[in-house]
Amino acid sequence: KQVADSEDGLTRTRFVLNFFFDERLTAEQMDEQRIQNVAYQYLCRLEEAKRWMEACLGEELPAPTELEEGLRNGVVLAKLAVLICSGRGSSERHDDAGTIFHPETTDVYDKKNMPRAVYCIHALSLYLYRLGLAPQIHDLYGKVKFTEEEINNMKLELDKYGIQMPAFNKIGGILANELSLDEAAVHAAVIAINEAVDRGDVGVTAAALRNPNAMLTDLQEVLTSVYQEMLRQAKRRKAERAAGRLRGPEDTDMYEEYLTQREIQDNINIVNAVEQVDEALDSADELLLLSALQLPCLALKGLRSDNRPWYLDQLLADRQQRDEGCVDPLDSEQLQEGVTIANQEAQRSVNAALRGIDPRQTVSCLMTSDLQLPEVFPFAAALYHKELQLLQRQTPQGELQQEELFVAVEMLSAVALVNRALEAGNLQQFSSSLVSPSAGLSDVDHTLLDRYDPSLVVVKQQVGRDLLTWNQLQEGINSVNNSAQDEHQQLVAVGLINEALIRGDSQQLLSALLLPSSGVEEVLPANTCRYLNLLSRARQHKAQVSRDLGAELWLADIQEGVRRANQQSQRALKLCLSVAAVNQAVKENRVNQTLRVLSLPEVELQELISDCAAEYQRKLHDLITHRIHRGDNRSPWVRVRLSDGSFYFFHLNRLEGTWEKPDGFVHNSVFIDRQEIQVMVSSVSGSFSRGLLWRSSEALIVRLQAACRGFLIRQKLEARRRYLISQTPAIINCVLFLLYQQIQSFVRMWSAKRKYRARLRFFRRNVSLKLIPKLHSDTPPLSVVRKFVHLLDLGDGDIREEAELLRLREEVVRSIRFNRQLEADLDLMDLKIGLLVRNRATLQEVVSHCKKLTKKNKEQLSDMMDVERSKGLKALSRERRERLEAYQHLFYLLQTQPLYLAQLIFLMPQSRSTSFMEMLVFSLFNYGSDRREAYLLLHLFTEALRYEIRLKVDQPQDVVTGNPTVIKMLVNFYRNAHGHNALREALGPALQDVLLDRSLSIRTDPVDVYKTWINQTETQTGHKSSLPYEVSAEDALSHPEVQRRIDIAIINLKNLTDRVLKAITTNLHKLPYGLRYTAKVLRDALRTKFPDASEDELYKIVGNLVYYRYMNPAVVAPDGFDVVDRSAGSTLQPEQRHILGSIARMLQHAAANKLFHGDGYHIRALNQYISQTHTRFRKFLVSVCDVPEPEDRFSMDEYSELLIVNRPVIYISVSELLNTHKLLLEHQEVLCPDSADPLRLLLKDLGSVPTLQELIGTTTKSGLTQTCKMEVSLTLTNKFDIFNDSDDKPDARGLLLSTKQLIIDVIRTQPGDSLSDILRTSSSHDQEVCHNWLMQRRARQDTRTPEKMKRNQSLVANGNLSLEEKKRKILRSLRRLEGLGVLRPPQPENQILQLIAKDIRQQRLHRQRRGAEIQKLHQTLSSLQVKSSFHSEQVDYYRHYITSCLDNLTANSKSTNKKAAESRGKKKLPALSYSATRLQEKGVLLEIEDLPPTQFKNVVFDIVPGPERGSFRVKTRFLGVEMEEFLLKYQDLLQLQYEGVAVMKMFDKAKINVNLLIFLLNKKFFKK
Repeated sequence: KQVADSEDGLTRTRFVLNFFFDERLTAEQMDEQRIQNVAYQYLCRLEEAKRWMEACLGEELPAPTELEEGLRNGVVLAKLAVLICSGRGSSERHDDAGTIFHPETTDVYDKKNMPRAVYCIHALSLYLYRLGLAPQIHDLYGKVKFTEEEINNMKLELDKYGIQMPAFNKIGGILANELSLDEAAVHAAVIAINEAVDRGDVGVTAAALRNPNAMLTDLQEVLTSVYQEMLRQAKRRKAERAAGRLRGPEDTDMYEEYLTQREIQDNINIVNAVEQVDEALDSADELLLLSALQLPCLALKGLRSDNRPWYLDQLLADRQQRDEGCVDPLDSEQLQEGVTIANQEAQRSVNAALRGIDPRQTVSCLMTSDLQLPEVFPFAAALYHKELQLLQRQTPQGELQQEELFVAVEMLSAVALVNRALEAGNLQQFSSSLVSPSAGLSDVDHTLLDRYDPSLVVVKQQVGRDLLTWNQLQEGINSVNNSAQDEHQQLVAVGLINEALIRGDSQQLLSALLLPSSGVEEVLPANTCRYLNLLSRARQHKAQVSRDLGAELWLADIQEGVRRANQQSQRALKLCLSVAAVNQAVKENRVNQTLRVLSLPEVELQELISDCAAEYQRKLHDLITHRIHRGDNRSPWVRVRLSDGSFYFFHLNRLEGTWEKPDGFVHNSVFIDRQEIQVMVSSVSGSFSRGLLWRSSEALIVRLQAACRGFLIRQKLEARRRYLISQTPAIINCVLFLLYQQIQSFVRMWSAKRKYRARLRFFRRNVSLKLIPKLHSDTPPLSVVRKFVHLLDLGDGDIREEAELLRLREEVVRSIRFNRQLEADLDLMDLKIGLLVRNRATLQEVVSHCKKLTKKNKEQLSDMMDVERSKGLKALSRERRERLEAYQHLFYLLQTQPLYLAQLIFLMPQSRSTSFMEMLVFSLFNYGSDRREAYLLLHLFTEALRYEIRLKVDQPQDVVTGNPTVIKMLVNFYRNAHGHNALREALGPALQDVLLDRSLSIRTDPVDVYKTWINQTETQTGHKSSLPYEVSAEDALSHPEVQRRIDIAIINLKNLTDRVLKAITTNLHKLPYGLRYTAKVLRDALRTKFPDASEDELYKIVGNLVYYRYMNPAVVAPDGFDVVDRSAGSTLQPEQRHILGSIARMLQHAAANKLFHGDGYHIRALNQYISQTHTRFRKFLVSVCDVPEPEDRFSMDEYSELLIVNRPVIYISVSELLNTHKLLLEHQEVLCPDSADPLRLLLKDLGSVPTLQELIGTTTKSGLTQTCKMEVSLTLTNKFDIFNDSDDKPDARGLLLSTKQLIIDVIRTQPGDSLSDILRTSSSHDQEVCHNWLMQRRARQDTRTPEKMKRNQSLVANGNLSLEEKKRKILRSLRRLEGLGVLRPPQPENQILQLIAKDIRQQRLHRQRRGAEIQKLHQTLSSLQVKSSFHSEQVDYYRHYITSCLDNLTANSKSTNKKAAESRGKKKLPALSYSATRLQEKGVLLEIEDLPPTQFKNVVFDIVPGPERGSFRVKTRFLGVEMEEFLLKYQDLLQLQYEGVAVMKMFDKAKINVNLLIFLLNKKFFKK
């Protein structure tokens, strides 16, 4: 142990020396090493605290790196506190060690200062150790090892909170100063005892021990010298252990060498206990000796109270065998040795008792032995003795060892418990004893415990009073198991019988009935069909009675059915024989023989009269003769119908019968069956009986007939009388009905009159309602307009709804962008996983990306969309404000004038234009989430389509073959517009049904069908087919089976195609309006440019857009377009994709009326179907193009832009904004050749494209990738606004809006018959006051309006004018509007009143559409949340995959990286230094610009690991002078390699080979 302590000390010394004297470390590296040493020291303190708390609590705690987190909840600290309080006792005073060792709650719970908490735990351990209440905490500095990653993580954690490490080595001195008076007295007394022990003076030691402050108990004066020696030896051992730790003087605690108060008390107790044992040996008292040996301070093991005699004898012998003259008592080690030997002597007595014949002696030895045997039961003494004797004889030595004895006794005790439970009849105790592992019984089934008990009770009764042995118990269990197995097999057989009944398989039923395990008797194969019939009926009856469709027959039911079938078979055979005998007797024309066979009981004839025998013979013979004349087929088979309706088939020649219909069965045409015989007998007997009856009752019949006729006449007379009486109330009702009609007519007249008067009063109170028709007239009067002009005011409800609409639009746009960003991140993550697998790189980049992905939420995205006010584009400076306004003017112009973007899309390459649409158009129009923006986006698509057709399309088919860019863009947009998947609603149910029906086959290729048929035949028969495998289509069609299968496939294909086509045509209303209107524009534009093109040709092109481009991809791959529900990670089967592809191909040919090529009959059938379907498609396409204009659909006109309440807002990323500016500058000569073009003026105001740093207001280049994705919100405004009077070119729309607002203000306060009279009449003072009051109310309403919904500042300025000033401005504005052509003379006042009336009429429609739009936006948000949930499921799927990769990587690299993991904690990975010449030789460096190759030897590249995993810092030195530093990321290299980039630039000068650089990093850093 001393050597081990010395090695630990040397290790620690070397660690410290390496830290201070490593000559290769620079100052920065030495500082880094010092910080790592602090982290390592703190980890050691954590490990020390962890081990000490584990020793105190007796439970395992988390690793040191996780201990801080485990301490935060306070559970471990609470357990420690309870343990300490219980150890000190309730009567002791709980001293406070001082506030210096008291951690704050936030230090632990919030992890603000966890080192202080650990520091307090160290102080607590030392304090408790000095009091003797806890073990000593051990110094582990330099003895435990941690990985470099663990040390770095701890270093980062300490740097994060900026915590100063406490002085752990000064705890002893601080604690000594903090001791209370009582504790200080104890401390001084303990030190005095240690010093007295060192002197060796017994008297001084005795005085020190008797000191009350030492708090020692049970001191005996006569043992003082023994105390002195015992304490001296204990102190010497403790000092030797402390000397091997190699700690400095300042780190050493005195109690590492001195004995504590608890240690002194323990040694005193041991001396007292040894002395008490010696006194017990002197008195030879067994009980006193056992009591002394059981003292806790001796800690003796294996003590048994039954072995007292052996302990006394052995310890006396041990004391006598010591050296003569030694009077010292036995020490604790010698006592333990004596106890062990005495236990072994007790064991030997067990084998001796087994050789005897007394079972009681054996049980006594087993109960008194010290072998720690299981419990022994005296009532089973004979069982123990007999079984252990047999076991002893089987051993080679004839002696049972302890292990054998333990196992045997344990098993026999369990067997005894089983016997006792059987005798007591306790089923619960019996079950627990039987399944006990100690019994060792095999094949015990828990479900059969209730059956084991009665079976073993019977066995117990057979053996009498003896206990059952283990073998007998096992045999009884096996017997019950075999019985249960037989019953199980019988249940299986019954189940097979029921299964055969369900299937209706007679052969399977016969096989099941013949099984020996079924237990069914008298099964005859000839009656199989009858068995199936009767048992099936019995099962159906049982199901009806029990109301359980799955009811099954039991064994008794099956046996009864078999018995009844056998009996019915015998009766049917006898019946057939009897009927055959009747037919034979009739043919022989023997009356007596016929009567005899008719009287047989098997025939079961009724009403048989012997007197009619001759008539029976005649009638039956006539019937047979008639049938012979009609034709005799001479068939040997006849079919006999039984009473239950079943048929039995009988052979007339062999006289045998069967229940199964024979092959080629033909009923004998002459044979008379039993029913026909019964009918004939009944007829003859009935005639004979009636003749006798009539002859005996002729007079009675005459009287009966007369009575019946009289009854009928009286019945008619009574009916007539009742009818006449019943008509009297009807006459009265007729009179009352006429009276009721008169009263009802009067009431209706009175009610109509009251309603008319009420309506008249309503119109008198609401005279304005009469004016509504006048408001809709072409020239509404001024008084009518004044009456309804208040409807144009916005109320609080309007403001709330507008604010809600604005919020929902923003939320929808953010949700859409969030989902798109999430999809992009998922794609990037998928790519990184692929690169990771291919290059076998570290997973840290992927894991970090996954963590970043999972931390995203809508709140963070919202924060990103709002640029900081203190910097960037929205900074509060004049220059940046002007730039922001210029961008807002630019994007407003691009949004409202779609021709610019249409030309730009046409000018750009096709590959770039698609990404341009996704980047700019969706952002600019907010994904069409608003009615206005949807109208403008559709306007852009249609303008771009017309522009491209006008300039690029030379013939109609170019639209199909040329793949115009705008068509691709609008199809991609409307396929999932507004987050609403129209294809899912229209095609989802039909395609889901197609995918669920997996039994269909639609393969129509004759060769494929032929090969499938051959494969199935060979699989079913097990023999190779005689037909050739490779054939032509004609040869395949020559087989009828192939034709049959093709016919079925064609029918299935037509049905499936009709199902999908019906879903398409019936859901026309679900198609996006934008797509339908674009199809209409496409048709009209082609018709205009190509007037000679036929309608059929035009609609084929429309079908190519609507079906082939929009619907066909969703039909072919519904899982890829979210049309059907599919779980994460699942894919469609190849057969399902084939079915979908076939349906899509049929629909595609039908839309284009394109027929299949070929002469086969199946081709002709498909072509005929395509021609029929094309007609339906043509009607559908005509309906698609039948849509209203966008102006009517969206209620937009030339003035709608000026009537919107809130200004449009778009959300665009910084990169999109800069790229748009750059593209417009590149193509401005084509887009705006005129110098006065508004676009050219705005681009001139913006100037050149700013850099990213200039735009966001930063000078650093770090984090530019994330900064490019940062989004800004632009409130779009029109620069060319007319609200400034000094503008040279006023805008007519804005001027019109301003004029209408001024007129409304004037006519609401000043009366007049016409607008011209009001404008030329001066206003009074009261009118001015009323006008001012209206303007103040409007101003107060503006203060409550949200910022984004406030009116234009020019309109607000007009509100500050007086009434006269407004009238003068109205006159000027009317003249200007006439000059601009907006209003036409001679009555411009009436025209502008018409416009105001139109605004009033559309106000209600606007509110309704606003409510509908709010509801639609709520639905859209719900759909977007569903999509986000799906992406979250994809994230979980990726996370699971990454976790699996991490687990596999850990498992594979554990063995290979073991040495590296050990070395990382000791030494940092050195940097790689290469000269440029060396890198050029390796092929990594290609060239350095402006530096000749001869100077490469003076350039040195240093490659060191970067701050993040997978990153490297590349530093350059030229002639020893540091030049530049480049941060290289390994994942970026993999990305370049994936994109095919072979050469990259470093420092803007050095050209590097990417592939060879990856190889160098793999070899040097990743050990690949």
